[in-house]
Amino acid sequence: CQRAGEIEKEHLYNVFGIVLRTEKKQTRVKKAYRQKALSCHPDKNPDNPRAAELFHQLSQALEVLTDAAARAAYDKVRKAKKQAAERTQKLDEKRKKVKLDRTPERRGFPAAGGTAEADPGADTPGA
Repeated sequence: CQRAGEIEKEHLYNVFGIVLRTEKKQTRVKKAYRQKALSCHPDKNPDNPRAAELFHQLSQALEVLTDAAARAAYDKVRKAKKQAAERTQKLDEKRKKVKLDRTPERRGFPAAGGTAEADPGADTPGA
């Protein structure tokens, strides 16, 4: 049985430990809920003070995932968050490339501790 705080961070489908790839979502969600609820029910876990909270969260997840409109809205938000994360990752990769291109070695300067060659365009003292 998961801790109550962990359930809030997960996707609702993951709460029940299922991956949905078919149209029989509602049936699979209900079956997974019954299995999970049996193991997390407060009567089965009297020594767990958060069992009631966890069971309540399971019930809320069931309500969302069995209501077609609520599930569609949840899936839409979940998809948008996934796409935003992918865009951020791609942007982060571009930022890493820009940062690498800005290192002194890439701009023609020697690495720290290396020997510096005289810049032909620089003014030399006493010349």
